[in-house]
Amino acid sequence: MGTNKVIHPINEEIRANLLSLRSDGLKKGKWSGFAELYEHYTVKEGGTTYFIAPPAVGKTAITYELTMNLAEYEGCKVAIFTPETGSPVDVYNELLWAKLREPFLKHNGGSKTEKEVNDAIDWVAEHFFVIDPMHLDLTANSYFKAIIDLEEERGIKIDIAVIDPMTELDIYGEGARDLALGNFLTRVRRFSSMYKIHTMIAFHTKAIQLVEGTDVNGQKVRFYPPPQMSDIAGGEMASRKGLFILGLWRPPLNVIDVDTGLPYKANETRIEILKAKPKALGKVGKVSLHYDVYSSRYYQLGDGDKPIWSSPKPYHMEDK
Repeated sequence: MGTNKVIHPINEEIRANLLSLRSDGLKKGKWSGFAELYEHYTVKEGGTTYFIAPPAVGKTAITYELTMNLAEYEGCKVAIFTPETGSPVDVYNELLWAKLREPFLKHNGGSKTEKEVNDAIDWVAEHFFVIDPMHLDLTANSYFKAIIDLEEERGIKIDIAVIDPMTELDIYGEGARDLALGNFLTRVRRFSSMYKIHTMIAFHTKAIQLVEGTDVNGQKVRFYPPPQMSDIAGGEMASRKGLFILGLWRPPLNVIDVDTGLPYKANETRIEILKAKPKALGKVGKVSLHYDVYSSRYYQLGDGDKPIWSSPKPYHMEDK
């Protein structure tokens, strides 16, 4: 008699997992470098993260920061598709800049020794794999197949798959935009779950209405507000199918934050967690990171606005 693979009655394996869950509780996902962010956002195998961002906010830099930390502190291997950055050499240059915490290119200020540079190249080669879009138009199927083939050819396990941005992937072979997007995101969710890969997808926003604020001189200023799920094409589909949805926003310089009465900080990028599911992995809220141009890395602000750079998970948080 055949086994029904769709319906799952409680068997011994499920019973054991339930009892283990009852005893140990739900656990947070992987550590991405910052304590405040960890309270709101963690990365779980088989899950998804959708980034919503207007142009020039730094979504790619944020993606590099998070994946670099996940590779360094959790040992993750990352497949990354980011055509807007350029060729594979261009992408690896950016990743090495982040890894070295200084420009990779000498004429941009790089000062590491040749040994340090080659050690960094070896480390990036172990943890990052760039999917080259230049020789063919990638579809959802060929993107997933490229990752599966990579795992089989290299004998490795990919932990994080990045699509930055979604518009660079050909998903519209199945009809109308919303239908195609829904089908694609369903495939992403199934692929992520089946292969235990966390998939990160960046979405550009559509046109957003300007809002008005006041700068430090009392002058009225118009600027774009933080993005919401409704600000992307097909936002309803994304909001239904996404697990973690993060809005990225760069506050306008010298404009007063109505929540604090103080000007927004320079180089601030605000991460707003718009959706967090399962709830054990994080929660809705806002976290600010600040970008350092020289190192191409982000930091949080501590007491006295002292930079707090990414670091391994503190010992006292290991049981969370």
